[in-house]
This record gives sequence, C-alpha cells and structure tokens, in this order.
Amino acid sequence: MSFESLSEALRCLTTFRGLLELKEMQALQGLLSALEREPGALRERYAQFLYSVREAGYSSLSRDLWEHLRYDETAFGRAVAWGREDPAFCEAARQDLAVLSQAASLSFHDLKIQMAARLPEQRSAILALPELEQGQALAFDRLLEGYRRDGVGVFAKGRAFLWEHGSLRSVRNPDPITREQMLLYSWQREAVLENTRHLVQGAPAANVLLYGDSGTGKSATIKSLVNEPEFGSLRVVEVGKNSLSSLTELVRLVSEQPQKFILYLDDLCFETSDRGYSALKTALEGGLENLPGNAVIYATSNRRHLVRETFEDRQGSDIHRDETIQERTSLSERFGLRILYMSLSKPEYLQMVRAMAVQAGLELAAEELERRANQWEIQHGGRTPRVARQFVDSLVAENSL
Repeated sequence: MSFESLSEALRCLTTFRGLLELKEMQALQGLLSALEREPGALRERYAQFLYSVREAGYSSLSRDLWEHLRYDETAFGRAVAWGREDPAFCEAARQDLAVLSQAASLSFHDLKIQMAARLPEQRSAILALPELEQGQALAFDRLLEGYRRDGVGVFAKGRAFLWEHGSLRSVRNPDPITREQMLLYSWQREAVLENTRHLVQGAPAANVLLYGDSGTGKSATIKSLVNEPEFGSLRVVEVGKNSLSSLTELVRLVSEQPQKFILYLDDLCFETSDRGYSALKTALEGGLENLPGNAVIYATSNRRHLVRETFEDRQGSDIHRDETIQERTSLSERFGLRILYMSLSKPEYLQMVRAMAVQAGLELAAEELERRANQWEIQHGGRTPRVARQFVDSLVAENSL
C-alpha cells in the first residue's frame, strides 16, 4: 500500500475510528497529507509525528496503537468481551486492523526516501532525521483473544483497584502474597476460596465477613485471591470507608463488565451516625437495585457487629431501645458467610514461626528460635501471624548486617 493509499484508508476507518482522535494519529495523517500536497512542511510534520509518539510514551507506532486497540473502550471490544460477536462487525474490525497494521509497520527509511524525493535539495538533512522503531503488524486473532480473556477498558489492565471518592484507580503494585505463603487458618481460607470459585464460575456466591483478632490474616486472605491462577477473571476493588456513600455508583459500574468482582471493605467499624452504614446496608440487603450477579462484598473487621456501641446507647432515651440496638448490631448478619479469625495458641504460634523461618532460609537452632520468638511475642502483644512475620523479618534483617 502506497503512502497516499494509506492516508485515504485511514480516513475510512469504521470500527476503530476513535483512534483517529489520537494526537499521534493526527500527526501521522498530517505527515501523509504533506507528502501529497505540501512538501514544504514535510520535515516539520515528520518531527511532529515522532514527537507525538514519543510523548505518548512509546518507541514505535505499533506499540502505541496496540495499547489503544487492546484497552480502549470500544463497542467492538465490549461485544467480544461479552461473547456477542457479530460476523459483519468482526469483518469490519478485521479490515480496519489491516489498515492500522500498515501504519504500524511503516518503514521510516522508505518514508524518508519519499520525503527526499519531494525535497531533493534537503535530501541529506532528511535522511539524517531520527526514526522510530519499525513496528509489527497487529494480529487480529490475538486482539480477540485478549478481549475474550480479560475484557476491555481499565479492568482489562489489572487485577486490583481502589475506589476513592467516586473514581477508580488501578493498583500498580498489588500485594504479591500467595496461598503458599499463608500458614494455618486453613479452613477459613478454604471457605473463602470455595465461595470465590462459585463467583468466578457464575454460581451463586455469598457476601463474606472475616472478623476477629487484629493481625490474624483476614486482609491477607482477600488480597491473595488476585494471585490465584484459577481466578483469572477476578478483580478486587478496595473501597475506602469514606467512599462507601458512592458504593451504588461502583456497583453500577461493575455490573456493566464481563469480569467477576470482589468489592473489598477493610477494617470496618461504624459509628451509629456514619453515612456509609446505610449505603452498605442497602447494598447487602438489596434495594430496588441489587448487587449484580458478577459482584460480591468481602469485608474484614475486628468487631463481629461492625457498629461501635456505647453504654449511652444501651441506656439512651429511645422508646424502642431494644429494636434500635438490634438494628445497629444486625449488619453483620446480612453477610451470608461469616468467618472467625482468632489469635494463635502458643504451639500454633511457634509452629508458624518455624515455618516462616524455613521460608526465609534462616538457620537458627530450634531452642534459640523458640526462646526469642516467645520473648518477641511478650514484647509485641500477641500471638498472631503479623507478630510472627515481624519477628522473622527482624531476624532476616539482623542476619543481613
């Protein structure tokens, strides 16, 4: 395809026409247009094109276009992600991709030869111009595979997200913890895993409350789910307590996605006047707008009843005091699965310390390890996985000096 033909073909894109709004694609069109009609502007247009691609953060137009094709929200991408592929739509997309592949695999040497032919007096200067990497053709089947596997848009790019003040942000470095690194609490974790399997497989899944002593691994259990190979379609969105008032907005957003979602609420504890309490209660109970079938709520708390209660609440002036207290303390009962995490017994704590020491590659006599672990536990207030981890990390740091 000649450069002139490429310019015309780009102007006729249909399925991926939105790409023409990119600054780098507008710069490319300007360069191709100058080849036809305005040779005096060629060097400037060439420089603008290279600058636009580099400014977008890419070393080749191929990588730039692939990123947008793969992750930008498009009607075609959404249709494939939801399994609603239409043959005519697919054919139009395939034709567009063939044109974009021509642009992606441009030979900058050939392009500069064409420019020099238009401006022979500037030949040396033109041939000395810098070049982008020559890209590769864009594979249609690979694009479809990506849409089918991970969808499109922001949820196709990652597995873990934060919902803050009504906006979504991808977590760049999610906690890498895996099932193999987590010790004890096996029945609790297996209950969470089994419920999550139901969600991922499209079966009914319960909302889950993990409650109990601090530092026992409640949050780690949930965070580890995005690292499970079997849960490729799973996304975890952490919702800050101060963002619960916009929970309905998040629920609507995820209901339009093909992936499965855990809406993760960490360390919940409400005051009686908290606005987030009502928002969570509505989401759990199901108002006119229920949680969609592709989303559940997983929450952690150090309190079983989630609502902080005072003696004044017990002795207040409310005529129907008992009903009010029951209403405040019943939020946890709206979780279909409630799982208790308790502090470790002394033998369990020492077992965990020994296992963590082996994982860390520490070589310390068993008697010495246990003696120091017991001393650490007394000084740091409890026998929990968190205390055990902090102790082992201190030994690793000590041995690295």
